[in-house]
Formats: sequence, structure tokens, C-alpha cells
Amino acid sequence: MKLKYLIFLFIGIIVFSCSKDDEKETHDPVAQALIDDDVLVEFLQSHYFTDEKEIDTILNGEVSLFSIVETENMVHNDINYKMYYYVDTDGSGKNPSRNDSIQMRYRGFTLDSIMFDQNLNFTSSRSWLHLPSLIEGWRYGMPHFKEGEKIIYPDESFDYENTGSGFFFIPSGMAYGNAGTNGIPSNAPIYFFVDLGKVIIADSDNDWVVNNDEDIDGDGDVKNDDTDEDGIPNYLDIDDDGDGILTKNEDANGDGDPTNDDTDGDGIPDYLDKDN
Repeated sequence: MKLKYLIFLFIGIIVFSCSKDDEKETHDPVAQALIDDDVLVEFLQSHYFTDEKEIDTILNGEVSLFSIVETENMVHNDINYKMYYYVDTDGSGKNPSRNDSIQMRYRGFTLDSIMFDQNLNFTSSRSWLHLPSLIEGWRYGMPHFKEGEKIIYPDESFDYENTGSGFFFIPSGMAYGNAGTNGIPSNAPIYFFVDLGKVIIADSDNDWVVNNDEDIDGDGDVKNDDTDEDGIPNYLDIDDDGDGILTKNEDANGDGDPTNDDTDGDGIPDYLDKDN
């Protein structure tokens, strides 16, 4: 069965996270993770990657997706998940982290091969997406792809060549879980085609500390680091230690980097040290 492109009215819904308050009380995410993996493995074993760079059902002994995909083992909310990805073109630049911004083309599909989402003007432009704002499957999937090289056309428009592209396949617990969303049923694994143009090393709060440096506990996720415990994670908090001095104003040596200033010599940089 060839991919059937069915675009729902609300474009852009897929990559943004939903509230867990919508989940049913009877939902067992641990059991669902195991079910999702079985469903994904069955899908990958029964489908293949065509010469047209689409996904189709195996009918004549084609090489299965399962034989070419890589596996990503993840732990999210203390639950073990597996997602699968396939890099079709390598890309020529840097890989994003889970905390960066990306400019790209994408299309999202259910396992019924129905397209529920794509970036606007898919064939002629790319969308900017901020990975900390996206579903966890994207945050784990995109670091496997590299950006391309910018090319500028005579009319001053631009695009990218030698981009990293391919697919990743996400269990429901790393997507929309039991809540589902428009066009996606509850407990539904999904997959995406992605084509990565550019990576921006993000500084979400413009405090002169890039997102990756706001990962205080070093677990790769900036969303759970909150030094002053004010309910705002550091990567969105312009005053990380809550001392009333903006983080960017705690750059004592004036080099544009607040992370290397420690006025009282206690091993804690000033911007994280309420008593400096």
C-alpha cells in the first residue's frame, strides 16, 4: 500500500507536547511501551524503503525496514522505550542536541500510512522548530541527523543541500500517549520523514548561556534543571539563581560568558550562586 497523503486541517499540531492531564487513569504506560514496541517491530518487518524514498508494504520479498533501521533505547519518566530510525542521507554539518533549534522539512504518518502533518509549503520552504518544545520522540530522533550546507540562489532565496534525511519511528509514550491528538488515536505509534537544513545552538532565554550549558545535572535534558526552584527551568529563566541579578549581568569579567565567573571562589559560577 503506497503512502496516502491526507493532510488534516490543523497543520503543525504533531510536534508540540500535550498535557498528561488528558491521560486516562487506567492507562498503564509500562505495558503500553511493550505493546508499542511489538507493533513497531511488526510494521518494520512488513514494510520497506522504496527507490522513491517512501515506505511501502512488502509484497515481493523486498528488504524490510527492520533490517536497516537503528535502535534508540530511551528512559523517559522512568519507563524504558525503544524507537527506531533510518538515516538515508548523512548530511554534511553538525548534529543538533535535544536542546537546540532546527530548520527543516518534515512529514508525519500513522502506521496506516496516513499523513497527518507536514511543515507548511513542504516543497518550497522549511520550518523552524525548537526541540525542547517538541514531543520527546523528536528530541531523541533528531540528534541522529546532520544539517546541510546553505546555498543562495540568484534571486537571493536560499535552501540547503547535502542535508541529513530519513525516518524515525516513535512509540506512543514518546509521542501523544493515551491522550492522542487531532488525527492521531490514543496509544498510537507514529513515524516521521525528516530533512534537516540547519541547526541553531539555542539560547532560549537570551541570558548568554546556551541551552546545553543550562543542563546542570548533565543528563542531556534542560527541562528538569531549576537552580532557584522557582518552577522555571534555567533555560527559560533570565535569573537562574534567583538573586535579583539577571544571568547575563553576572558576567564579571565582561567576556560575554557568565559561566566562567566565580567572584567568591567557591566553585559555583556567580549566575548559579545566590550568595556570591
